[in-house]
Amino acid sequence: MVNWYDKAIIYQIYPKSFQDTNDDGIGDLRGVIKHLNYVKSIGCNTIWLNPIFVSPQVDNGYDVSNYFAIDPILGDMNDFTELIQKAHHLGLHIILDLPINHTSDQHPWFKDAINNPNSIFKDYYIWHQEVDGHEPNNWGSFFGGSVWEKNPNNENDYYFHLFDKRMPDLNWKNPEVQKSIADIGKFWLGKGVDGFRLDAFIHIAKANLEQNSLLTNEKYPADDTFYARLPKVKEYLGNFVRDIKAYKPDTFLFGEASSAKARDAAEYTRPNEDGCDVVVNSGNYGEVYDDSNSEIPGFFQTRRLSLDCLKKTYVTWESILNGISLPTLTWGNHDISRVLDRLNLPVENTDVAKLLAMLMFLQRGVPVIYYGEELGMHGLKFQHINDFNDQRAVDLIKTLRKKSFDDKTILQLLNNQDEMTARGPMQWDTSKYHGFSKKQPWNWALTDENNVEQELKQPTSVATFYQSLLALKKDDCFTNGDYQLLITDPEIYAYLRQTNADKGLVIVNFSTEAKTYHLPQGKWKQMLTNHVVKVSDGNVTIDPWGCCALESKK
Repeated sequence: MVNWYDKAIIYQIYPKSFQDTNDDGIGDLRGVIKHLNYVKSIGCNTIWLNPIFVSPQVDNGYDVSNYFAIDPILGDMNDFTELIQKAHHLGLHIILDLPINHTSDQHPWFKDAINNPNSIFKDYYIWHQEVDGHEPNNWGSFFGGSVWEKNPNNENDYYFHLFDKRMPDLNWKNPEVQKSIADIGKFWLGKGVDGFRLDAFIHIAKANLEQNSLLTNEKYPADDTFYARLPKVKEYLGNFVRDIKAYKPDTFLFGEASSAKARDAAEYTRPNEDGCDVVVNSGNYGEVYDDSNSEIPGFFQTRRLSLDCLKKTYVTWESILNGISLPTLTWGNHDISRVLDRLNLPVENTDVAKLLAMLMFLQRGVPVIYYGEELGMHGLKFQHINDFNDQRAVDLIKTLRKKSFDDKTILQLLNNQDEMTARGPMQWDTSKYHGFSKKQPWNWALTDENNVEQELKQPTSVATFYQSLLALKKDDCFTNGDYQLLITDPEIYAYLRQTNADKGLVIVNFSTEAKTYHLPQGKWKQMLTNHVVKVSDGNVTIDPWGCCALESKK
């Protein structure tokens, strides 16, 4: 059966950073409404909104204190209703980011659990008594330190938090938790949403809480052996999916599985097994790390794009997922710095942004475009390390200062890799704050000059290239065609898409020299290039950092 989301082209919007309409420096839902036509004009048909629920904003909305209301900083339910209506009128689908692994410690369930000794919500969370006067085990949180925090009303009792201590994990062993999360989903489906990104779903099952990690590299090792991709995840996920799909069968479930491999993704998306429709992970960017300085934590190590790694990644995912589900095609999101900042590429050349887009999005799969990527936008460039206040950055600063790293070096690492650089305001025009707001944005530093107003007027801009590229993506060959990565020169990435009716060929040159590629048999017609290419005698010559898409009708 063909579903609407099989042809989804997703535009990810970080609502706080997209458009501020009340000049408080924070983006809002009315700002999203204002630019629905823009999203459609780029060629996208689906919008993914980062969390919009009521939240203390400890983790920028992923710590939810009320799943049934819009956070006042973003708007209200009337704004949301208008957003849904106008999006649907334009043929756009809306999917919401739904954190299902944890809540805020300000959620009524958790507040009742710690304040009421007989609370029915105590079993909504994961608890354990102290062991020999300390935490139940040595597991480490993704945000640093132990996964255990003392119950403020009972110092011998600990609750589990995989992320910040103010974000307690839900106990998915409890059927009432599964039902409650499904009820939340059905509430928003009733409001007209078309699907959900299931945040951190691979963590909803935990191993034996009394088993310590055997890793000895630190006091509290972040060892996901015990809390990622465990077999019970599929059981819990299946219960949730059955409930949701029974309510609205065409709901799109977009699973976020940061550490999933291709075989994991296959298990979570098998047809007729009540799983996700697609799964996205954070390791498919073809990146390799410069491990030359082991004192720098891995996430902040200098990175570069390895074409060989990227080829192997997509051959693997395509081969394993073929006949099961579609891969997701993305260069990044809100949890990582922008692609043009973190890879060692000559990004002052706008051809690079274009060739990255063509390489990725014409492959078999569902494109996911992070807001501003279509402009070739770079991340914010902060001027001082004290401008960073997210937990990962704070931990890095503390760690590296102890190791005598100078502030200039630390700042460069943060500006190249930290996720907050990727959450700057959308750049609409040439005004002081790029048309995002009349007030300084909530997340602000130096920016580049790329903006919507100017780029849409320029026939050779990154934005107009994206429009042409996503129009080509909707061609049957590039939506439904088979996929074959071709063996090529190490600096060329080339693949063939093929249906019964025609063939599509994409060739990308990651080189400072012109490259000649011998074309497969057929009458090839140029469909899209980032500059002039030469086709003669069955060969195509592509300039440095050039890309081209060709089509051959049978």
